[in-house]
Amino acid sequence: MAATGEKSSDNESASTQKKEAKGTEKSPSPLTKLWNSCGLSVTLLKAMFKVFGGYHVGPLNVHLAQSKVLPDNGIQRLRFQARIQTSQPVSSANTGASGSTQAVEYNSSASAVCGIWLFFNIMFANALRFSRPQLQTPVIMYSIFANVSGTFAPLFATMSQSIAFVKQLMEAFFAGFAIATVVHLVVFPRSSRDVVREGFIGYFAALKGTINAQQKYLQSMEHGDMLEHSITGKGETLSDVEKASKNLKAALAALGGHHAKVYADLPFAKREIAFGHLDAKDTKELFGLLRSIYLPILGLGSVVDIFERLADKRGWNKPCAQTVDTNSTQEDHHSERQEEISEWNEIMQTLHHPFESVSHAMLQGLDHSAYAFRLAKKPKDRGGKREVDPENDAGLMKPGDSKFKEHLCQKDKEFWESRASALRVWCVQKGVTFPDDPETKATMTDADLKLMKVTTQETGRQQLYLILYMEYLLHAASQGVLELVKFADKKTEEGVMNRRRLLLPGKRRLKKWIRSAFSVEDSSNDHAPDSAESEVYSVTLGDAFQQQKDPEHLPPTNNWQRLGNGVRKVSHFLKSNEMAFGFRVACATMSIAVVAFLQRTQAFFVAQRLVWAMIMVAIGMTMTSGSGVFGLVGRVTGTLCATIMSMVIWYIAGGRGIPGAVIPLLFLVLAALYYCFIKYPRFLPTIIVTQVTMCLIVGYELQVDKIGIAKATASGQAYYPIYELAPYRLATVAGGCAVAAVWTFFPYPLTARSILRRQLGESIYILGNYYSVVHFTLRMRLDSTGGDINDKQSPAARLDKVRINLHSKMVAFLTQLQGHLSFVPWEFSFGGKFPLQEYRDLIKDVQNLFNYMALVSYSTRDYAHNQDDSAASAWLNDLSKITNSIKPASHEITKLLVMLSSSLIDGKPLPPYLQTPPNYGLSNKLQEMDPQILSAKHFLEPGYASFAVTQVASKLINDDLCNVLKRVKRLVGVVDFSFHVVSVANDSDSTLVHEESGKGKQD
Repeated sequence: MAATGEKSSDNESASTQKKEAKGTEKSPSPLTKLWNSCGLSVTLLKAMFKVFGGYHVGPLNVHLAQSKVLPDNGIQRLRFQARIQTSQPVSSANTGASGSTQAVEYNSSASAVCGIWLFFNIMFANALRFSRPQLQTPVIMYSIFANVSGTFAPLFATMSQSIAFVKQLMEAFFAGFAIATVVHLVVFPRSSRDVVREGFIGYFAALKGTINAQQKYLQSMEHGDMLEHSITGKGETLSDVEKASKNLKAALAALGGHHAKVYADLPFAKREIAFGHLDAKDTKELFGLLRSIYLPILGLGSVVDIFERLADKRGWNKPCAQTVDTNSTQEDHHSERQEEISEWNEIMQTLHHPFESVSHAMLQGLDHSAYAFRLAKKPKDRGGKREVDPENDAGLMKPGDSKFKEHLCQKDKEFWESRASALRVWCVQKGVTFPDDPETKATMTDADLKLMKVTTQETGRQQLYLILYMEYLLHAASQGVLELVKFADKKTEEGVMNRRRLLLPGKRRLKKWIRSAFSVEDSSNDHAPDSAESEVYSVTLGDAFQQQKDPEHLPPTNNWQRLGNGVRKVSHFLKSNEMAFGFRVACATMSIAVVAFLQRTQAFFVAQRLVWAMIMVAIGMTMTSGSGVFGLVGRVTGTLCATIMSMVIWYIAGGRGIPGAVIPLLFLVLAALYYCFIKYPRFLPTIIVTQVTMCLIVGYELQVDKIGIAKATASGQAYYPIYELAPYRLATVAGGCAVAAVWTFFPYPLTARSILRRQLGESIYILGNYYSVVHFTLRMRLDSTGGDINDKQSPAARLDKVRINLHSKMVAFLTQLQGHLSFVPWEFSFGGKFPLQEYRDLIKDVQNLFNYMALVSYSTRDYAHNQDDSAASAWLNDLSKITNSIKPASHEITKLLVMLSSSLIDGKPLPPYLQTPPNYGLSNKLQEMDPQILSAKHFLEPGYASFAVTQVASKLINDDLCNVLKRVKRLVGVVDFSFHVVSVANDSDSTLVHEESGKGKQD
């Protein structure tokens, strides 16, 4: 009884204390009342804010803590707080293969919290992947980790179990990274410098192939009808010149690809710590010297385009029966055609020996440089060392000899001195006297008057300028090779190439390296699975294209407005293309992950290993539908091959899981696949999926044989023999790839066609920027206001740096456009047919525009080096006066290119009455100022040849600009406001009808 009384008194005391506490307790806060009025429990609110327990989230966090909704304990994971608040204590648990304890009871709150965090995790990570292409591989690894940990997280009952699982998962990832790093550094190490070295080897080979193809093309025009038709084995009607031109175009395309690849890989090699010969500065200088050879070789390749245009314009490429001129008879046309062809035959025969000699010397110079830089092995002479006759040493010089530089210099000098032979032949054809001593010709003669008459004719002027064009560019290429040989010999004499040394990047380069990891930069994406399929490059347009004026906001003037701009940047990011791509990937991921978060399908997700389908979404989700379909077919095909090869390996080894038999066979198959990996880099994602799938299938079966079925299935994954596991893996991969493909098209497809259109517009914008820089460079050279080119702060050096950067961007852009073109056939077409040929022709015209602009920039470099010569200075002064008057026309070209770019990017029609600026008759203007300025006495001046190259390139630029405008008009249309009178009434009534009834633009 006493005990009962004491217990009763204790209860009464406790009840009294509760009443007192209740009486002193504050009333619920307004925020708590609002939360309760919504029908939501305070417990769930408490769980939501547990994750912020260690942080102060403004006044709201303080208010919740004061109102006892948010406790003051430390940081806890949101998911475990949800489980603790909504679950009963776990009475029994299941031990997984990792040693972590899995909860038996399904918890909806934990699953929901994990799903929400996984969704936003994947969304923001892939938005970063889209905006920073250099981070694609790290983001894919991050996504795989998030997918695995996010889907297994609801199965754990406590935080310690989850930490143990994540720790083991991280150890597995880091172990794989460590093994790959050690093998990379120890077993046949391969660095970024090796990649660039192989790029240089390909560059040298492409230069040699282009020079050989150029030589064969010029030789094909020496005899008979240069466009004589012949039937090939495939039934195509091609002349010898057309066959040679086709090979030359293929060689030029290969050379451009090597140039773009080396440019994109060069930054990684310069930032690397490695043992080698050439440091970052030397590697950059080597690439610059190769570019100085690439530009004139590219200009020489445009001779094909020039002759094709001449043939089309004059009807040379048609049979005589089909080329009847309306103003002359068929016989007159035939005789005129034969006369012009015979003139060109004679000219090309005259150029045969000097061109062949200097081309052979250039090939030897490239071989010599390759031997010096150890890009090729020097062939050994038969019978030991070669004995050199001192009296005939120049004739026996071979690449690799110590005095080869003098030999090459002599060959270049002989070619430049012999360039007058073709000009003399042309003068004889035109009846013009070619002076043997131009310096004695100081007054106007009858020959000069006749030359003026000839050069005012289009045919004569074209022939003269083309002769000077070819001679100048071949000489410029020869000088580029000579400078390369001098650089190679210099490095050999300094002992740089004799031994390897430790190469460390400087502090400035390390800072740029760190900044590049978080900024948009031009780079090659060969390491990224998404970009490797298309072999494209990441190109940034620069601040001039990205930073545009806001018509709704003035620039900020105080800190509050600047803070507002920062807030607006967040909203701009949320509606950007990057965020849209991240949202697509997150939706595709959750389409599969939802199976892991539902009660009835959670066990099925774990048993059937559906997490691999989520991984395929992370790997296979691409930006465009064309690459998505290509990736779907490739990955499913690779998994099918892995399924078949896994079973073949397993049963060839006896079908009993003997590691000593299975692992060697697996090694051989993986080695064969890596050969395909190197040989066909475009199929990199397919090969990776094949290898990983084989390792997973075979590795799982070996694991089961080692630890037993009981332990292998403890984590919830079902056991299947290999003949069932392999097809299940195939079905899982196919399902994941199919989900990725669906979300590439849904809710709206981001097609390669739209990307192609926008990036083509962006390339035209870069082209306008490049032309503007070229124009100001020309003005600066004529006015001698550039300063010392070797001074980095001088205007000439700064313009040169910008021009080279824009040139490399354009090369990368054009390569990227070709990659998008290859994906267009893979896309489903709804509605009208895509104008693929129109885009191909437009890209070709943009390519030609770019090449000729680069040629103008390169050819005018002589204007800045002849100021000491009084005659040359007088000639350049007259040229400077003329070019001052064409400045508005040059700006008109820049304005037109920017307008075409904007219209193509936005898909909007062009403004009405848009035309290309008229071709400026610079030659006629020069003759009006000074009749002797284009006389024969100036033929051999370097400035005259540069002027001829500029004139040829300018005419080609004008022609291609007309073609670009015409094709863009056909693609986007033109705004048309024109009206015309259809009928007039008896008195003053009239009817005005729109030419395009119901439309405001021409489609």
